[in-house]
Amino acid sequence: MTQGWSESYYTHFSGSSGAGAYPLVVSYTTSPAAEVFFSEGRLSEPPTGNLLVPGGSFRQIEFVGILRGARDEAAARQFIDFMLQPEFQADIPLQMFVYPANPQAPLPDVFVRFAELPAEPADLAPDLIEQRRDQWIAEWTEIVLR
Repeated sequence: MTQGWSESYYTHFSGSSGAGAYPLVVSYTTSPAAEVFFSEGRLSEPPTGNLLVPGGSFRQIEFVGILRGARDEAAARQFIDFMLQPEFQADIPLQMFVYPANPQAPLPDVFVRFAELPAEPADLAPDLIEQRRDQWIAEWTEIVLR
């Protein structure tokens, strides 16, 4: 365990730098695409891959919303509508290395070639997560910090 993702990925993980002591890192399934993209032409293939075991990964969903009591709800709705347009959504993959919410947005070639979607992601009901979150965090902390 380290203080953050960057330290784990670039210092301790052996896959991207070759210098780290650990062969695994928790990251996005889009990380291989990011490695090729940010290599500025040095790599034509990613130096890493994904371990996509059934139920072994989650789909992360990022949201945008309007807060109750917002001063200008109409403008907020217009902004969200703008964000959902294919042109805006097409810019998301190479900015945040996540998939666009709008399926009409084209994917960049580096995503098509190297970013993977898990065929069988973990599927936990939100109410189960809410009920057991604190217990799971406590158990995880105990195991990791032993």
